[in-house]
Amino acid sequence: MDEHTEVYEKPADHLDRLPERYPRTATGIEIRILRRLFTPEQAALAQLLTLNPEPPAAVAARSGLDPEDLGR
Repeated sequence: MDEHTEVYEKPADHLDRLPERYPRTATGIEIRILRRLFTPEQAALAQLLTLNPEPPAAVAARSGLDPEDLGR
């Protein structure tokens, strides 16, 4: 496991809790897919999103990040 793999573990778990699921596999293909879809920063932010649309300020309140940066 390299230094960036860990950042994809939490989003994978988060996605697996959604109704559509994102099950873990023995091969770890789900992590490789997430690595292709998201940068490490995007992966860390993705786990904070909900199924409902929210303004950046709501996500910022949970993450401690700047709402203007999240809006971009």
